[in-house]
Order: sequence, then C-alpha cells, then structure tokens
Amino acid sequence: MVDPGSSIGLVQASVVSHMGHSLTRLENPGRILSGFNGSSTNSLGDIVLPVQASPVTLNVQFSVVTDLSPFNVILGRTWLHYMKAIPSTYHQMVSFLTKDGQIDLYGSQLAARQCYQIAREAGTSQEDASLPESNHARDQ
Repeated sequence: MVDPGSSIGLVQASVVSHMGHSLTRLENPGRILSGFNGSSTNSLGDIVLPVQASPVTLNVQFSVVTDLSPFNVILGRTWLHYMKAIPSTYHQMVSFLTKDGQIDLYGSQLAARQCYQIAREAGTSQEDASLPESNHARDQ
C-alpha cells in the first residue's frame, strides 16, 4: 500500500523474517510510532530494504512493526518523494517518470480485499483461541 499521509515506511516483522533478515540486528529499537487514529505502537527497529518499482530499485528505510495488518508493507511519503511519484487513490495507481517515459503502477482492489479478509480471519481465530474453555461450553 502507498500512503501519502504516512511519513515513514512500515513493514511487518513476519515479512522481514520471511526475507531471511534477523530481527535482532535492527537499528533504533523501541521507537514509539503514532498512528493516524491517535494510537501508538512500538517499533521493533529500522531496516533498509530494496524496493523495486518497475525499472527503478530504491533502498528504503522501514520501521519494523507487528500487527500492521491487513498490509505487509506501507510505503510512505519518503518513498513517494524520492521516486517523484504522483499517487492517485481514486485510480489506485502511482505514476512516476523514468528516462524511458512515464510508469504507471496499478493497485489491485481484489488483492487488497483478499489481504484484509485473511487478516480478519487470522484475528478471529486468535481471539477464539484465547477465550477460556468455559465460554466455549456456554456457547454450545
């Protein structure tokens, strides 16, 4: 997801681990991040990862967090500014210029819905697993 309102890039800890990076080697651990809704979360630390957008690859600093769902990564204003990209939420796309011309990257509403649904189902199953046994017995 590209979010022009976010001042930093965010990445799920599970994505960083899946990529083979160690969470113990992150820089600036424990930084408090404020969300759009006023909530806050602690960053596990920062990591620089390459982001490829068509022909352009850029190294981007991300703050590593847990429970970022439904997204694996949020690219913030910093990435947009470096790419000199123009986001369009209405068209669900990002445009930027290269030496070969304009590049348009389109988002997928279907993929976004699928990610959201998976996150919802995972959250529901975690909540069910944490309920005491007596609650399950009453429901049956």
